[in-house]
Amino acid sequence: MLEIAFTPDSDRDIGAGAERAWQVGRIDLANQSATNLRYGYFAYSVDFKVGPHAFLSASSIPLVDIMFTLAYSLQELQSNGSAEIDFTENSYVIRLVLNGDQVQFTSSRGGPPVAPQCPFGEYVAAARAFITAGIEHLVHHHPAIGDNPALRELREIAGV
Repeated sequence: MLEIAFTPDSDRDIGAGAERAWQVGRIDLANQSATNLRYGYFAYSVDFKVGPHAFLSASSIPLVDIMFTLAYSLQELQSNGSAEIDFTENSYVIRLVLNGDQVQFTSSRGGPPVAPQCPFGEYVAAARAFITAGIEHLVHHHPAIGDNPALRELREIAGV
């Protein structure tokens, strides 16, 4: 069983140092670059578990960044048979390899003796559900972000 989930926290919607600009409405989410959205906003607690193994457990990660990374992993698995989920804030990497119809997960930190796996279709469904839930959450709480080209690009890459 695969679980990819996030826990929103409005206290983590903006990066350090931008509080005043956020409060007075000078941050226009509709026009932020993809880079700013990926690394400067919405650092939420994220869980990524395959079976009993937690690759991420309540890890504070920029939501838009993990959504893009998951979307790209879907493309890479289909085209190359392998993909990586990596994180700009550290050197941790979750590696994915497609073996037949199963996705096998390993990480740069080691893991269980037998790498956990799940059906490819389950991974696709879970990644797309995570991305959809993330976009819906952001648009619901910050409607202007719905007009941002980066979110349109994300939807296109993920097929959602």
